[in-house]
Amino acid sequence: MGEPLIRLNSLADRILSSFKSRDQRKLRKLNDEVLKVSYLEFNRVTFNLGTYSYVLSKIVSKPRFLSPEFESSLNAIEKTLEKLVNRIDQAQEEEVLNIFSELERAVAHLEDRDPRFVVDLVTKGRLKMAATFYAQGMSLGVAADMTGLDKQEILDYAGETMMFDRLKDEMKIGDRMKVARKLVSQ
Repeated sequence: MGEPLIRLNSLADRILSSFKSRDQRKLRKLNDEVLKVSYLEFNRVTFNLGTYSYVLSKIVSKPRFLSPEFESSLNAIEKTLEKLVNRIDQAQEEEVLNIFSELERAVAHLEDRDPRFVVDLVTKGRLKMAATFYAQGMSLGVAADMTGLDKQEILDYAGETMMFDRLKDEMKIGDRMKVARKLVSQ
């Protein structure tokens, strides 16, 4: 898929390692790192990597998911992440996206066994990514188009979470110009 995936391979490997060690803090920091890459080099692979770094941090933050009854589901997630790490720098985009679909099914299986969330974790992760893009200065329309989510859903999520109040890293004008050039050239 090209040069940016070498960096994504490293990020994916660190996400796998942090998930295996059940380190929520590292997963959150990696999510911040992937968000920055995604904003500047947006594509479906970087978007999914950001989404799942967030989703995995949510999973390890819930003690109930770390109990023995969920071990097989967590192992399935780990195996899929290993497959992602091994293929992300060699595979075509569609193959990588198929691995993300496998990961989504593994997470859904975990949630099916304990359905406590109003919105499933993957949808919540996608909303968080889109709302963060919007909070960093991307237009609402572009954030919705890039992520495939509804504008109102993004606004609702951003408003409910108060992310504008917490966001520290606003996008610099040079980075905004890079994104604008990329969008115009597409």
